[in-house]
Amino acid sequence: MAKRTTKAADERVVKTYFTLIRDLRNGKEGSVEKLLDMWDVDGVFEFAGAPPVTGTFQGRTAIQVLYQNRFKASGMPLRLEGAKVGAKSSKDVALGVVDTEVHRTRVLDGKIVAGWTTIIGTDDRRGFEVSGSHTFTFREGKIRSLKVVVSPRADPAEKTKAAQALELRLDDLHVDDIGRLALAAWPVV
Repeated sequence: MAKRTTKAADERVVKTYFTLIRDLRNGKEGSVEKLLDMWDVDGVFEFAGAPPVTGTFQGRTAIQVLYQNRFKASGMPLRLEGAKVGAKSSKDVALGVVDTEVHRTRVLDGKIVAGWTTIIGTDDRRGFEVSGSHTFTFREGKIRSLKVVVSPRADPAEKTKAAQALELRLDDLHVDDIGRLALAAWPVV
């Protein structure tokens, strides 16, 4: 007989998930393994945002590769072009802050939906924020599926308290820079 979990237990899993994602982004050893322990063996992780943030990862091995690649991206070097082609603001930077603030979670039709804002910035204080949601389903206390939707629009980093404290600048980022940062940050994980 299948083990049933309560709504409260599933909500604790979601809270733990976002805590472990923060650990993953900060390069904390063991975070990949702890995240994998939360997944059903046949789990499905789906990015349902706008390209280039799309894709489906099925099964623990595929999900493990996804998390390991994100783990390795912390501090990743990038070359930004700046707002104008050939501008003096072009330079090599590193991926700096990537942090998600969950605004609220709701239970809808047996699923848990978490709405969030993620800030993404470089080590030289350029950056932006994006909004989105995670929709979780569960089987026997494990994540059965996770569908992530990300807004295709980068906004000035000003909504969250963390973003306000960082004073990230969006105005000198070119559209290609935003794409590079978004891919490096995997902001939606």
